[in-house]
Amino acid sequence: MIRLHSLALVGAVLMLSSDLPAQANNASSTSGRARYEEPRFRMGLYFLPSVGWLDVRDAHTVADGSVTRFGFGFTADIMFADNYAIGTGINVFRNGGRFTRFDRVTGSPADLGNDSTQFLVLRDRKLTQHWVELPVTFKFRTREIGHITYWGQFGLGLGLNLRATADDVVDYRYRSDDLNGEVWTEESVIGTVEFNDVPVEDEVALMRAAMVIGLGIEYNLSGKTALLVGATFNNGLFNVANNRNFGANRDEEHIRPGHDGSLDPAVLASDDAGYDVKMIDNAILLSLGLLF
Repeated sequence: MIRLHSLALVGAVLMLSSDLPAQANNASSTSGRARYEEPRFRMGLYFLPSVGWLDVRDAHTVADGSVTRFGFGFTADIMFADNYAIGTGINVFRNGGRFTRFDRVTGSPADLGNDSTQFLVLRDRKLTQHWVELPVTFKFRTREIGHITYWGQFGLGLGLNLRATADDVVDYRYRSDDLNGEVWTEESVIGTVEFNDVPVEDEVALMRAAMVIGLGIEYNLSGKTALLVGATFNNGLFNVANNRNFGANRDEEHIRPGHDGSLDPAVLASDDAGYDVKMIDNAILLSLGLLF
């Protein structure tokens, strides 16, 4: 009899002890603090409006403003600790900027393909570059505070130039009917001409590398779904201007200005009349989307 009572008591204790974890889990679930486990891999989609500008590094091209464009992206965070992740994904965005420079060009705008007349022009250009970029960053994340998780990231991005276009306003200043371009007269007929959506892939780099620095928040909407808001500084590291099609022996050449900053045909008599354009493209990318 005593043995039966002992066995019944042991069974009751075991049943109570097995119920405790379930009650603890239910309590945690109702409190909302540990209802969901932190995912080890997160993905998301976002819109990517951007403001881009050019950091001109040569002495003769003049930066003249920024451009505003839109894009989109896919993000993936691979968590390797509670507060640290490797961030990657794909960004499809546009950047560029405005600048002015003096150029020597061949051909009247009315007959570019067949005219051999040379002109000295002031070119005001709005450049747009279309990039697909693979970022790889080290990402820091706080624990959820209220409904918000704060994050920061630092890393590199490798981009491929899909397309480059320009809107040009070209002021034709001087002309030379001499094939050697030694005699220049003021151009009084053509004046200023606008060229829109001009393909300029051969004037820019095919690839770019960038330093990526970002900050943002994730606002928990429900379960593992969160609203993503962030801002990223995308800083180009190398020259994006391609000068291989420009030079004294080609149809076009970048011309340095005179001593007073104006276009003076006399500079063409010197050996260093031409120069290579050097510029770095930068952008601030604003991300707005959802994480899952």
